[in-house]
Amino acid sequence: MSTSLILLIILFALMFIIGGKRGLKSFFTLIFNFSILFVMIILISSGFDPIKVTIIFSVLISIITLFYINGVNVKTVSSLLSVTIVILLTLVLTHKIGTNAKIQGFGNEQSEMLAFLSVYVQLNFSKIVLCEVLIGLLGAIIDVSISISSSMYEIIKSNPITTKQNLFISGMNMGKDILGTMTNTLLFAYIGGFMTLIIYFNGLHYSFSNIINAKVFCSEVFQSLCGGIGIVLIIPITSFITSEILSSKMLSKLIFLCNKRI
Repeated sequence: MSTSLILLIILFALMFIIGGKRGLKSFFTLIFNFSILFVMIILISSGFDPIKVTIIFSVLISIITLFYINGVNVKTVSSLLSVTIVILLTLVLTHKIGTNAKIQGFGNEQSEMLAFLSVYVQLNFSKIVLCEVLIGLLGAIIDVSISISSSMYEIIKSNPITTKQNLFISGMNMGKDILGTMTNTLLFAYIGGFMTLIIYFNGLHYSFSNIINAKVFCSEVFQSLCGGIGIVLIIPITSFITSEILSSKMLSKLIFLCNKRI
């Protein structure tokens, strides 16, 4: 039995023991999403446009993650709309910057690898970097979005006469509390990815100026900053969309009636 399989079994057991049915759903969602990402990579390597493929599959992953685990309801629909908008906005904001940054391809530190790799791969690596940003950002913005929309739903459920403005302000306040922890989570995830790179630079006695100008280092920093932009954007967008949906008169009356019956 391989180490990976043992770790997968341990993960499955822990998610089932701690999370119960919801934990099982989360585990199978993880498997589904991994399969979807694998198909996405195959399509990109087959010559399909990387950005279009990534957008489509990001929305698909969001649908599976939100609807399969939490069901189809006001909270998940609001989150899905917010996540889709943030993906598109992040792409628009970072596309031109990513192209001008010229962080695609290999750096001087990776020149030895070129002797063992084919240079005839017909892929636009500027787009690939943007795809990495979107995929790396996806989990974080889904988490932030569903947390905000769920909290806002509970607010209006307990007090159906809450105004749209107060509901939006509550969503923003909750988002501000989440913002610091989520940006740190994303930062540490990327730092963990290029920690060995920093050790490599240090072992070669690179100066600070050489490190911050190295292509491989700039690529990681670019992805970290773009991820931070996406997390910041998801807060006001989710707060606005959820407040608009929840403050509709018909929905407010429905929530009031449900509470009255309970």
